[in-house]
Amino acid sequence: MRPALAALLALLALAFAVLPAPAFALEFRDIFGHDQRPLEKSSARADVVIFILHDCPIANAFAPEINRLAAEFQARDIRFFLVHTDPDLSATAAQKHAKDFGYRCPVLLDPEQRLVARLKATVTPEAFVVTPAGTTAYRGRIDDRFVELGKRRPEPTRRDLRLALEAILAGQPVAEPVTKAVGCFISTPKRSSP
Repeated sequence: MRPALAALLALLALAFAVLPAPAFALEFRDIFGHDQRPLEKSSARADVVIFILHDCPIANAFAPEINRLAAEFQARDIRFFLVHTDPDLSATAAQKHAKDFGYRCPVLLDPEQRLVARLKATVTPEAFVVTPAGTTAYRGRIDDRFVELGKRRPEPTRRDLRLALEAILAGQPVAEPVTKAVGCFISTPKRSSP
């Protein structure tokens, strides 16, 4: 087999098999008490799940871009969910955060970090694009404006999440299905011992 063809096949396999299909959708209530089922098999072209923390300056810096992407792609049949990973954040505090940053897509609380564990999220913000087949077509940064902690570009040079969504809508594999997200680490909730 030619090296270029072998590389393309390997990339396609990675693009469609980054994460196995979820056994079932997780059910959550959003910050306003509405039932939400991210990762549920639906008629949407894909689900975008973005993990956030209310006190993470990097996640908060992405709010305008998240709002732009959600407004544009929800109209193109892609569902967006924001997920707070802080186990101690109240619905009232999350509502205030959503209002302060203008979020209009469903905002979920994940105090037990079930969705964090399912998708293996590690930082905020970290974006996941999950197909109706249940595979993760993209995982990583929203764009490359944050090079590393403490180092930021004035403008991004690559808009990874947008490129992934455009590829999915065009019926193409995502060219770079995994990127490194830079942000605040998601801490694991403390469990009480029996």
